[in-house]
Amino acid sequence: MKAFFIYIFSLSLALILLPAMLAGGWWNQETGPGQTPAEPEQFTTDGEDFVLNIYLSDRNEIGEIKLEEYIRGVVAAEMPASFHLEALKAQAVVVRTYTLHKSLLLGGTGCRKHPGVDLCTDSTCCQAWVDDQLALLKWKDEEADFYLERITEAVSSTQGLILTYHGIPITSVYHSTCGGLTEGAAEVWSGGGAPYLQIVECHFCQHSPYYKKELSMDLRAYAAAFQNEKEAQPVLAEGNTPLMNVIRKSQSGRNLLVSVGKPGQQYSGTEVRGILGLPSTFFQWRVQGDQVIFNTRGYGHGVGLCQYGADGMGKEGNSFTEILQHYYRGVEVEDSVLFRYSEFSSQSSEAPENLLSTVY
Repeated sequence: MKAFFIYIFSLSLALILLPAMLAGGWWNQETGPGQTPAEPEQFTTDGEDFVLNIYLSDRNEIGEIKLEEYIRGVVAAEMPASFHLEALKAQAVVVRTYTLHKSLLLGGTGCRKHPGVDLCTDSTCCQAWVDDQLALLKWKDEEADFYLERITEAVSSTQGLILTYHGIPITSVYHSTCGGLTEGAAEVWSGGGAPYLQIVECHFCQHSPYYKKELSMDLRAYAAAFQNEKEAQPVLAEGNTPLMNVIRKSQSGRNLLVSVGKPGQQYSGTEVRGILGLPSTFFQWRVQGDQVIFNTRGYGHGVGLCQYGADGMGKEGNSFTEILQHYYRGVEVEDSVLFRYSEFSSQSSEAPENLLSTVY
């Protein structure tokens, strides 16, 4: 009899509570401490409600900046405002893609130098950025308002657009000038390259001051540059000839591995570029008197969008979409609102942080 009453009580309790639970949607309530909330199906990136935490390097502080405001500031800092409007639009899409890919909220890695923030404004780490006030100071008074309006138009007319490859947002690295050929990603960083970052021919950047350049360096300055590097001494042979030999080149012709000194110490082409202050790893050299003459091509790592090439393509009548699909092979331009959080963090390979920096 006791068991019968317990059964009746339990059944009554279930009949009372179950409708309340169904009506209240208890499974949709916030999770408790230590529990993982359900992943949102999608997010909005209209620039009004998507806020980034940015470390402002020049102010040594963290600022909250709306997405599209941040995009505008990066375009103003990273690409000459005199470039063709379609090139500025292409740059805006590239910057937006990279920014969302790095966003901590979307599962990205954030800034490597400043954990806990999405990006910083140090161009050697993440992306350069200026606010409207600083942007206006960059240009002549009679041009400033016009240039800011052009950049604003480039960003607003591409609002929300990003680059995808097979439905996944890409790692959209870029550089100043390729010098005739972009570089394959696999040649620049380890871990394999992205299929959309391959060698691309480019005759559009010939108007860049870095397309072809000749630089002179005193042989003593050359030797001093390597003095504290891996003990690569001596670096000059008899007759003051540089002891430097290329061991391996990339398919595009850039120097990947270089032997310096006696006995030969091995350096990556990027290391030699940094030590000697060269604009790219696309270089040759010769000795003339007491000078070593470097002939270089391009500026930057050479992967992805060539900014001067984008300007040249725009001047030849290409749209920003055509520019992007030239430098990033097999990609699509899509609305970022269509993508889920997990799709931004599903990249299998990530370029080193310092590959993004572009300095003019």
